[in-house]
Amino acid sequence: MHRLNIWRREVQGEREPSDSPRQSLNVPIRDAERRRLTRLETRRTNLEYDLSRAESAYLPHNRWTERVEQLDEAITQANDDIAALVPRPTDIPTVQLAPKPIDINIVSTAEPAEVVLSANGVTLDYREEVDWAERGHQLELPTLELFQGDVQPLIPATLDDTQRQRLTEHLRNSFSIVANEALERATDNEPLPTLTLADLTRPCLQCGGWLDPKGRCPACTQLDWQRDEIAEAAQRLAHERSEVIGEMEQARERLPVIRRQLQDVDHDIAELRAKGVEPE
Repeated sequence: MHRLNIWRREVQGEREPSDSPRQSLNVPIRDAERRRLTRLETRRTNLEYDLSRAESAYLPHNRWTERVEQLDEAITQANDDIAALVPRPTDIPTVQLAPKPIDINIVSTAEPAEVVLSANGVTLDYREEVDWAERGHQLELPTLELFQGDVQPLIPATLDDTQRQRLTEHLRNSFSIVANEALERATDNEPLPTLTLADLTRPCLQCGGWLDPKGRCPACTQLDWQRDEIAEAAQRLAHERSEVIGEMEQARERLPVIRRQLQDVDHDIAELRAKGVEPE
């Protein structure tokens, strides 16, 4: 009988829950399942957001179509602005000076270069501004700047202040072009240009402004620059429009994939909850 009791105590001792190695291993397994359930719940929330976003892509009016409408309006406005940038006759009457000859005297083509222009009793002295730090290393033609003289005596006294200022700026720019072009031709041993004051005030047939000595119209050039700037902006808007439409199409294509992923997540969550697992 004594031996039987000992055997019973040994069997009962082996079945004590506190000493079971199998139950001690269940604790980390259940913790891992709780962490997995938490991750799945977070994943489900994200998928639900993606699902609502993808479903909205099929609505007649959504965030993408609204942005496309805004971009369409901006592109239309840009095209209207470009169409409005056309040469218009100026309100200021075009003044043309008398055909008085412009004398060109090349004083020096060497450093420092100097060109003297004279017309109708006015002398303009253009000289090169030498940078002594760069002396001896100059590779390009120098740029002449007005050193002495002014175009004011060439402006007709009958002009009002606005006309006088406009013509003064034009003549200063034109004489500077003549001086620098004369230096370039003299350096290349080419004949000097033959010009008159009338050549510096030729009207532009497009806008009524003045052409420069090279036949360019500063006003029309400004319009071309503005058109190009607006056209580049319109191209950027059109590119963004294409990207927005692409995003909407991509959202529509992802809809069945998101639904399938959401079903898989719901299935995994249901399995864990069936085991009694609760999120952390």
